[in-house]
Amino acid sequence: MKRILIYILAGLFLMTGCITNDIPYPVVVPHITSFDVAGAESVQIDSENQVITVNFSETTDIRRVEVRSVVIDEQEASLVDDVVGFHDFTSPFKFTVRTYDDYEWTVKGVRNIERYFTVKGQVGSSVIDEVNCRAVTTVGIKTDITDIEVTSLKLGPKGLTEYSLQLSQMKDFSDCVQVEVTAFGLTEVWSLYVEQTDASVEIKKVNPWTTEVYVTSQGVSGMDNGFTYRRKGASEWINVSPEDVTVDGGTFTAHIVGLEPETPYEVQAYCGTDKTAVQEFVTDAATEIPNGSFEYVSKVAGASYYKFYDPDCGVPDGAYMFWGSGNGEGSEGVNGSANLGIVITTIDTADKVDGNQSVLAQTSQMAGILAAGNLFAGQFDGLVGTSGGKVNFGRPWTTRPKALRLYCKYSTGPMDIIKGAPAGVTLVQGETYDRAEIKIALGYWDYKKYGGSKNSPVHVNTTDPKTFIDYSTDPSTIAYGGLIINNDGYSLSGEEKVQKGTDQWIQYTIPFIYRDIDTLPTHMVISCASSKFGDYFSGCSKSKLWIDKVELIYE
Repeated sequence: MKRILIYILAGLFLMTGCITNDIPYPVVVPHITSFDVAGAESVQIDSENQVITVNFSETTDIRRVEVRSVVIDEQEASLVDDVVGFHDFTSPFKFTVRTYDDYEWTVKGVRNIERYFTVKGQVGSSVIDEVNCRAVTTVGIKTDITDIEVTSLKLGPKGLTEYSLQLSQMKDFSDCVQVEVTAFGLTEVWSLYVEQTDASVEIKKVNPWTTEVYVTSQGVSGMDNGFTYRRKGASEWINVSPEDVTVDGGTFTAHIVGLEPETPYEVQAYCGTDKTAVQEFVTDAATEIPNGSFEYVSKVAGASYYKFYDPDCGVPDGAYMFWGSGNGEGSEGVNGSANLGIVITTIDTADKVDGNQSVLAQTSQMAGILAAGNLFAGQFDGLVGTSGGKVNFGRPWTTRPKALRLYCKYSTGPMDIIKGAPAGVTLVQGETYDRAEIKIALGYWDYKKYGGSKNSPVHVNTTDPKTFIDYSTDPSTIAYGGLIINNDGYSLSGEEKVQKGTDQWIQYTIPFIYRDIDTLPTHMVISCASSKFGDYFSGCSKSKLWIDKVELIYE
């Protein structure tokens, strides 16, 4: 009997030894939400590439800097390496975050040092190559390259850098001049070059907008540098006022305003008595918002809610979908709140400013779940159960307006439903008043990176705050702006609040704040919500935002 029992136990052991665990672990990608470093000017966290860039002032010794804390958004995540503590930021270092897999992050320290190298009579601006420790400037072809006067040199932290040569010792630039630059016990060898050019003045870049143009040229520093321009075919040239010319050494840029859209112009730069060849450019079109007064709408087939275009209207700007809403798109096969019995965006034929009707975005609730009224340039992308929705924001756009102007009217009250709020924001039910929000942006968002579609590249899932975008810091955004409307006033793009009753029609002008004046956009985002914190399911269930006559300003 004892022998039989041993055989049974042995058999069970062999059987259990053959069992394999085929249950896959979940994929939990950790996101670092905070990286606190002593003395840092700013910290940029790139979750997609898992890179953290820490920016320091030029006078900071970054050989031993303290990382004070690291915050990760997933409870399952842990740090494999000792990150909190002192590190040498002169070269990148790595650490690992572990969930069910390991994720390697890289930390880079950047000391933002202002560097310059100028000589007397230089043409244009100097080129500073920090990676290869090179500085290059240019002089005219008649300048004696063996007798150069260096007027300024700064290649290290201010007040803390020693140079192996004095400025007076740097004369002969027939070959490169090498100088040792020492700060914080570290020495770099920089190579300084002076090159010659037979052009005393040259137009380097013409950047036309709709009613203005930026023209950048290079000439001899200290000379009379400037521009003239005219409409193509005109007999007289117009001198650009010196007040409209920005000078940086031998580089000078004109900002010429008051031009006509879609019009050819000619521009010429001069340096003393020398002039460039005439260069032609054409201003951009003053493209308007399609269906900006919402005159062209139609009912979704078999349903009682609106889509904000009419394929049968016979008007090109009103026959295709530019505007979308959280109702869903119906004919596109994706339903939204209307599928749940809530219509959050409709039209109002009785209360409008322009034409026959306005759009009414109204916050509603069902079973205690709040749905903010909304209207946006883009397309609804589906429901997330009964918890939220997905939207692809943006429409193709290539012009650069100065502002967006529209009429709004707002009716609201204290928040009666609060489910959540962004970090650092406190909402009190019955005390905190709801507010409407309108956001605008221009950018070159890659839909493969931002998760949307080619026409509407920016994907947002209202149940996942990690998909929310701050256009003021987003790297693919070239311009942004915003409007917050309260029950007792409004504020534009973070400016001081204007105290005014908003339950009447008011014309608002939202300026685009440009972070990049050279890059052309590929898309434009417009987003209007009757409850600013609707993505967090918080607001007043009776808030109403009327919108009418949306247009772009180009001057």
